[in-house]
Amino acid sequence: MKAQADELAAKIVDAVLEERCASEEGMRRYRPLLEERAHRIVARLVIDPGEESESNDDPLHQIHALFKLADATVKDELGSHRYPKPACPDSGGCSMCCTHMRIVLSAQEACAIAKELLGLTEPEKAEIARRLPSLGKSGPGSQCGLLDEQGLCTLYAARPINCRTHRSCSITACEDRVRLGRNAGEEVVFAYPFDDLVRKSFHHAVQPGGTPHFLEMNTFLSNVLHDKESLAAWASGQIPAEHGA
Repeated sequence: MKAQADELAAKIVDAVLEERCASEEGMRRYRPLLEERAHRIVARLVIDPGEESESNDDPLHQIHALFKLADATVKDELGSHRYPKPACPDSGGCSMCCTHMRIVLSAQEACAIAKELLGLTEPEKAEIARRLPSLGKSGPGSQCGLLDEQGLCTLYAARPINCRTHRSCSITACEDRVRLGRNAGEEVVFAYPFDDLVRKSFHHAVQPGGTPHFLEMNTFLSNVLHDKESLAAWASGQIPAEHGA
């Protein structure tokens, strides 16, 4: 079991470094910090996901159990005082990442979103559908279709793991990301190093040994909000074969 955890942790650290660092110097700087936390996070989210997720075969129950575990892991890491205080407001309400970053989710997370959508009133669903055509895909120059007029997430309880784990530790870096379309440089630490570790561990737990199939949020919302049968199928955990079932 330990060998399995060590192998997976090393694989996830390599993947994070490849995505995050553009130079060998950056990789050398970040690797020790990532490796220090990777084994604990991987073991918690993947190797031993807890009795709650194992005792129920329902995929929607499992995904929410993993959400809770990921939330707890992020809270523990931030509470360890190993990192500077997040720049994100304690009370929430900052929607910069929702308006300038591409929002993606795994097929399993899409099921959780669909179930929450199914519970909305018809006017609430119609309001989301109304704003989607003018937004296009989420990302720079656009925003997530779940962001309401007050800048709050309509389905916060079911938000994807990418949204749950993202914490900025620099307002300047957020502004630079919007202005330049990327981080200003490796000297600016934009997000906490454990964010990527939790995300990749979570996605491995969802699809062990494989590469999760990701959907773009606004495209998914548009598809299911205009097709009641598709929305009901996703909400019941029926993932179409083309999306990695």
